Amino acid sequence: MSDYEYKGRKAISSADYEEKLKDLPKLTKQAKTKRLEAILADKKNAMQRIGQGMIGPIQIRLRYEGIVRNVLVEDTLERGPLMPYDILDDLGRAYVLNSTDSEVKITPFEGKQAFPQLFRIASFPRIRKEDLYYLRVNAVEYAQDETRQAIQKQEDARLVILLENAITDLGAVRGNVAGFSNTIGAGQTGGVATGIAAGPSGAVNEQTVLVGAGNSLEPGDFYNAVTQIEINQLEASRVLAHPADIRDLYTWDINVTGFRFKDEVFAGGKITTFGEFQIQRSIIIPQGELFLTADPEFVGVMPVMYSLDVEENHQVEQFYKGWVMDELIGMLVLNGRGLARILKAGSTAVPGKLDVSGY
Repeated sequence: MSDYEYKGRKAISSADYEEKLKDLPKLTKQAKTKRLEAILADKKNAMQRIGQGMIGPIQIRLRYEGIVRNVLVEDTLERGPLMPYDILDDLGRAYVLNSTDSEVKITPFEGKQAFPQLFRIASFPRIRKEDLYYLRVNAVEYAQDETRQAIQKQEDARLVILLENAITDLGAVRGNVAGFSNTIGAGQTGGVATGIAAGPSGAVNEQTVLVGAGNSLEPGDFYNAVTQIEINQLEASRVLAHPADIRDLYTWDINVTGFRFKDEVFAGGKITTFGEFQIQRSIIIPQGELFLTADPEFVGVMPVMYSLDVEENHQVEQFYKGWVMDELIGMLVLNGRGLARILKAGSTAVPGKLDVSGY
């Protein structure tokens, strides 16, 4: 018979297997419990070994990536009473004095303080005990990772509410006279916003650019919004937007974008930057609303008393494996001048009314 021909395999009866394995010790109920605990404890290797050689599970969606830490400075707090953040917002002034003028003009710098208020974001994931036996994937790791993403969505949803209110509050403080402010120190420090873009009715000094009904985003909308920040002696280079709104950029005419931009997009390139702006997509940003922000150190802080904490919360009598995952954080915008937004007609954005219950 040739070496390349099929060679038969000798059949072995089940009785022979029973005879061979009869002397092996059987696991007791306690031993089985210990092995289950070992699988849960060894999160890095045990389930990976079980899953080797298998096709991974079908994923329902992409993994969510949070944006709040790219907008605010994360500040880890020490244990004890909350300390305020110091703000110096009176700008220095220089004077030209005559040589015979004996008067010395002094501009005092006024210090302000903002006290942080912390809130808790929590979730209570759990999985059925039998799923640890039925499923070949690491159900524990999957449940905890999905919960981390849900907490990131809650963080970003509260960031959106904070940004909206910071922008509208600054506009209300400035008043309704274009180019002037009713409150000392709240107006623009490097120019006048008139002629840049029309703000909302009754809030002409609000750093918001309105886009008319039926119109898509245009480069001029971004330039108008960033100018509102630049006349406050700041620079904005980050755009926060819903993925659906960023698709407007793909429809721009070649006379606006140039051949290279169109070639990259047609070849499958993803728009992550536009001009001086870095684009960050998030499904938490309301459709029809885009935010432009300065660097985090010019906007605000995110105080963290303790970051994501995981504690066991098993419900043995109901045959659930569960955990308590929570964090104690806060968010403060300390400089509303570093924020602007673009608002399409018909947007779902309503300041302070964003529904975050589904996240």
